[in-house]
Amino acid sequence: MFDKSEIVIIDERLYHLGIKKGDLAQNIFIVGDPARAIRVSKEFDTVDREISNREYLTFTGTYKGIPVSVIGTGIGTDNVEIALVEAFIEHEFNFESKTRNTNCEPMTLIRLGTSGGVQSDIAPGSQAIGSYALGLDNTGIYFEEPSNDPVIERIEESAKKILNKSIPSSSRFKGKLIPYASKASIEVTNALENQALKNGVEYEVGITSSSPGFYGPSSRYIEGLKNTFPDIKGSLSKIDIDGLRVLNMEMESSLFFHLCAQMGYRAGTICTVISGPTTSAAVIDYDKAIGNTIRVGLNAMKELYESS
Repeated sequence: MFDKSEIVIIDERLYHLGIKKGDLAQNIFIVGDPARAIRVSKEFDTVDREISNREYLTFTGTYKGIPVSVIGTGIGTDNVEIALVEAFIEHEFNFESKTRNTNCEPMTLIRLGTSGGVQSDIAPGSQAIGSYALGLDNTGIYFEEPSNDPVIERIEESAKKILNKSIPSSSRFKGKLIPYASKASIEVTNALENQALKNGVEYEVGITSSSPGFYGPSSRYIEGLKNTFPDIKGSLSKIDIDGLRVLNMEMESSLFFHLCAQMGYRAGTICTVISGPTTSAAVIDYDKAIGNTIRVGLNAMKELYESS
């Protein structure tokens, strides 16, 4: 149907990220908040490139001798989809011919995020390392990728049953939620856990749930609006796959793991848990907690680079 990839390039720059060929390192941190991208870049030894376009903010330089980039994507799986696809194009495609070099070394990507807690026994301020993600969004379903993992299928089945059961029978959306699951790279998950241990940071490994919005998809009560789910965090807390639990809710990791798996890239997520399941506001020292997230992520990337 097509004789070449449908890539949008204007003035030698990719349309959304605004990057030229060679602007990204092979080791990339993904963050939602552009201000966090700035904070991560301040940990770099050098910053050689700074690119701002639309809502995207990208820095490329070095960290302890390692070539690194950080991309601030803004919120949501739709924003992450654009960032990941354009990073993939920058890494593997010739911009002039729009043809792919299939011999490229795979990239390594780590998401450094914030999230709301789902489990009452996980203290705000601790870190949630996602070994799997549960997508309540629908961005991932537009990229066909086999699960290749029975745990993914079990997460999907359990989530579909538990979440749809919690929707009131009077709702027009009863039975219509079809979540999908995805898996982080084992190497990245192990490196994040190893560095959390080395740095004395409280953490837990489990499932990160990704929502398509902040208010209704988290069952936040706003007068004048009616939520489909009375208590979605309470429902998510019941998912248990042989001890593998949903730890937290954020808005990016489901698509992040899913798409990186299709690309053949290593990917993992670590998120500060900024609040408990029954609190809507942060009750922690946010600056210290996100500092732990960044430090663990940077050191994990260094570990992965040196072991590859």
